[in-house]
Amino acid sequence: MDRLGVIYFPNGSLLQPEHQRKLNEFYGKIYQRWELIYKASHDGFDANAFHSRCNNQGPTMTIIQSNNNYLFGGYTSIPWTSDGSYKNDTTAFLFTLINPHHISPTKYLINPDKTGNAVYHHNDDGPIFGSNHDIL
Repeated sequence: MDRLGVIYFPNGSLLQPEHQRKLNEFYGKIYQRWELIYKASHDGFDANAFHSRCNNQGPTMTIIQSNNNYLFGGYTSIPWTSDGSYKNDTTAFLFTLINPHHISPTKYLINPDKTGNAVYHHNDDGPIFGSNHDIL
């Protein structure tokens, strides 16, 4: 909830208000309200669970919490599919919110010559960002 009492990521439990504001800043729309469509701890950690909830949904902000409670993820404007191909997305980005290196929340833009491999869609995997599967 921000200082005006607005929750931008309702029904989620991972993000503090400052992280919600920062992700919307990264996105470029500070008042964007997101809908929770998939939560691994509730819906299942397998690829089928991800795709059953996320296919044909987009844009999406994928937020991941590691076993060490670090928060990071990626954004794509491309709706998820299971077709086994890379997708071109010039607006995709990765981000870190909480990390072991104490780097402040940071947005990492995709390399302009790699936009054709911004995200990879495959039925055997959850969300994959980057040509080197930077987030898998």
